[in-house]
Amino acid sequence: MFYVIIIWVTIMGNGIDLIKINRFEKYVNNIKFLKSIFNENEINYIEKTNYSLNTIAGLYAAKEAFLKAIKKGINHHIMLDIEISHDSNNAPFIILHNSLKDKYKKISLSISHDGEYAIAMVVLF
Repeated sequence: MFYVIIIWVTIMGNGIDLIKINRFEKYVNNIKFLKSIFNENEINYIEKTNYSLNTIAGLYAAKEAFLKAIKKGINHHIMLDIEISHDSNNAPFIILHNSLKDKYKKISLSISHDGEYAIAMVVLF
């Protein structure tokens, strides 16, 4: 006997961003630029990866994908309110701060890299 369980989930928004990794070569040593996009925790993570372009591009793509999911344009002020962190298995997740903090509760994030590109996808439930 087989049982089928159907769970209805409402998707509130989704966003995807694809970015060429080498786009960040000119910014890797520009700490002022990095601090305009990434908070202290993210910069610490970037430092631990020895300023890996894959990491920088992936984190940036994740922030842009989230902004697309909430239908907002790129705004460096808002980008600082979106923190990309990692759990004990190094899986990425989003922590929201300030004006975004209580607006979005269930967020799914995936980041991937292949060759010259990084991609991120965000789904809001």
